[in-house]
Amino acid sequence: MDPSTLVRALRPFENTPHLTVDLVLDRAPSMELWTRTVDDLRAALGRAPFQELRVRTVDTSAAGEPSTADTGVPRPGGQVVLLVSNCVEDAWQDGRAAVLLDHWCRTSATAVLQPLPPSLRHRVRAPIAPFRWRAARPATPTAWLECGLRPGSLEEAAGLHAPGAVPVLDPADSRSVEAWARLVAAPTTDWYEGDGIPTPGPGTSDGFATPVPRTEPADLVQTLRDVAGPAAVRLAALLAVAPLVTLDLLHAVRRGLLPEADEAVPEVFHSGLLVRAPDRDRDLDGQHAFVLLDGAAELLAEGLTRSDMRRALDLAVELLPPAAWARNMRRAPSSALREEPVRPAPPTRRDGPDLRVVRSALPARNSRFVGRGELLDTIGATLRRPGGDGLCVLHGIAGVGKTQAALEYAHRHRGAYDFVWWSQARDARNLALSLARLGDELSVPPGPDGLAPVDGVLDRLRSGRVDRGWLLVLDNADPPAGLTSLLPLGAGHILITSRHVSWTEETAHPLRVAPLSREESLALLRARAPWLTDDQGSAVAERAGSLPPLLIHLGRSLSKGPLDVTEHLDGFDRLCASLLLNYGLPDYDVKLAAVWQRAVAELADADGAAAELLRVLSCLGTGPVSYGLLSAATEPTPATGDGGVLHDKYALHLALLRLSDEDLATVEVQGGPVEVHPALQMVMRGVVMTPNEYRTAQEAVLRLLAAALPADPATPSGRVRMTEIARRLDLPAALRVPPAAAYRLVTAVIEHHAAVGDTRAAGGLARAALKVWSGRFGADDPSVAVLRAHAGPPSSDP
Repeated sequence: MDPSTLVRALRPFENTPHLTVDLVLDRAPSMELWTRTVDDLRAALGRAPFQELRVRTVDTSAAGEPSTADTGVPRPGGQVVLLVSNCVEDAWQDGRAAVLLDHWCRTSATAVLQPLPPSLRHRVRAPIAPFRWRAARPATPTAWLECGLRPGSLEEAAGLHAPGAVPVLDPADSRSVEAWARLVAAPTTDWYEGDGIPTPGPGTSDGFATPVPRTEPADLVQTLRDVAGPAAVRLAALLAVAPLVTLDLLHAVRRGLLPEADEAVPEVFHSGLLVRAPDRDRDLDGQHAFVLLDGAAELLAEGLTRSDMRRALDLAVELLPPAAWARNMRRAPSSALREEPVRPAPPTRRDGPDLRVVRSALPARNSRFVGRGELLDTIGATLRRPGGDGLCVLHGIAGVGKTQAALEYAHRHRGAYDFVWWSQARDARNLALSLARLGDELSVPPGPDGLAPVDGVLDRLRSGRVDRGWLLVLDNADPPAGLTSLLPLGAGHILITSRHVSWTEETAHPLRVAPLSREESLALLRARAPWLTDDQGSAVAERAGSLPPLLIHLGRSLSKGPLDVTEHLDGFDRLCASLLLNYGLPDYDVKLAAVWQRAVAELADADGAAAELLRVLSCLGTGPVSYGLLSAATEPTPATGDGGVLHDKYALHLALLRLSDEDLATVEVQGGPVEVHPALQMVMRGVVMTPNEYRTAQEAVLRLLAAALPADPATPSGRVRMTEIARRLDLPAALRVPPAAAYRLVTAVIEHHAAVGDTRAAGGLARAALKVWSGRFGADDPSVAVLRAHAGPPSSDP
């Protein structure tokens, strides 16, 4: 949420500067996740045109009647009450919160600011329905408004009735907030339409009640799997190793082990699987304590690797204080407690000459390196792991910062070693030449070709005497098949960077380098454009996928070019593809787009099906793609021609393996989601693909989405599938193909938006489709009538 945008949405209150605003903050523990949103709201309201802003609190999770310690009765027409709540606590289910709202409505213009995104609205326990309101004069208390169910809604068709309702606003939807502000401060004869919570009292139907949520662990796990997907289930499972869960631990596990699953944090937090344990708060130095629901741990842990469970346990040990473990009454799943076997290192002897290196091959330090503190600490712990072989592998997509992290680690700790040696390890020849140069430094006698023989260098590294040990960094390593024989394991520390996932099989504790965190991304952007606000920087970083080279390019572009932040975001794909292809960076040897171009060209030569799948994934939108959607068009027998990989489950399986091995996509285990980094998607669309390949991939995406349409979109799994399809539909691409090829898909998405109450999105899509298709179908065609039914009046176009 952008506070500046919200301030602009509240401009209608300039007509009523006498109003006082009571901002009521729900302090239920479940609101802890939305602290930043609440802070942004307070900042925005503090800048809005009100006479006074007063902040009060309420706890909808507490027993008894919710109270804000009101003093006195406000004068009707002089006050606005805004309650900020996620509406998920018991007080919303049993009606106690509605009674409090009804009390405020009698004297104040009242609304609820509900921060849950659309993907989490199913967690709301208040009975929300579509209403419309109209006011005769400014600052009318909500109970005095003309109010009724929205005509044509399912609730009206079911015969439900409510004489009054409190508007529910999404703080991220500035248009809806502005329309509500006009209702309060500058009313007209027009209706304000939106979601509302019926107020209790005579005339309100019982049918508005929400169903009682399930509480059995198996039901909650299944609901999480159906609604949120496998990434959220995996995140919840990784928490099972900890005796207590905090919000910091939840975020740390997501960042460290599931960097691509941003949306999984609120899904798990609101899943019902985490239960408040207030008696354990004292063990966490004042943080809110949560525990996993009894019986859920073993259900969740099925299918997780021991490596992931061990890494989650390491994070929990690091973040939770000792007191949290002292009273641990629940054992972690047994799979988390078995240490993985460590490959034995060859025996070393230290009877050779002293190892001294005068000229280090270490590149210059990056003076603008930011963040990565946790990763650098983990590198050190991995290299020094008791019983280990001194090997640490950093893997991840090109440009994510593997080399820069390794370089920073080497510079920070060079004083802890007798020497540090940096090698380019793109292939065995390059590594052998680098080791030969190291042999010269170590006075290894040269061979017939004048170079120190590699075997002699390796023997010297194993046998030479050292005081503090040595560090060998192998940068940009090719797959391990031709390189492992050149590794002096067990004799010192070896740090490898590679985009090839096959290196992860060479060590029990590989480290995947994730994109930068929000704070690190902001720091990198502000090193070049220090004037960026938090919201501007966050918007740029999110679109860039927090990829360091792209952030550096964008920071330089923002600081030196005439285009502002909004213009950068409007032309993001074109701008970024050009920056990555045509502009170099002082701290990076090659241009990132060129790296990807070469990798994709090699992929196309080796595996055409994988290259085809990468093109499709690059046109499917950002974020993880569920395997259920990606495999929706598979058939028992292989298909040929365009889109063949999407019709053959075996070809799809092999293509995913290839993309994972080349680190061109992140592929979760056991049929989990698949994700291509947004920066790679931009380069694919703007640089790599020909116009014909781009068009073919877009058409393949439309066919895939159409094949993925659920038989019954009203079921929980059907709603989840439709939400993903709606998010990935490229409407301009759909409207460019013949209507017969896309009509069913587009109308299904429109009807999904309408079914979940998002009539604004449904109307916008319907009107856009009408502009293109009405002339092709004919004015009297039933297909046009369906679109017109959702389009609504032209004046409601967002």
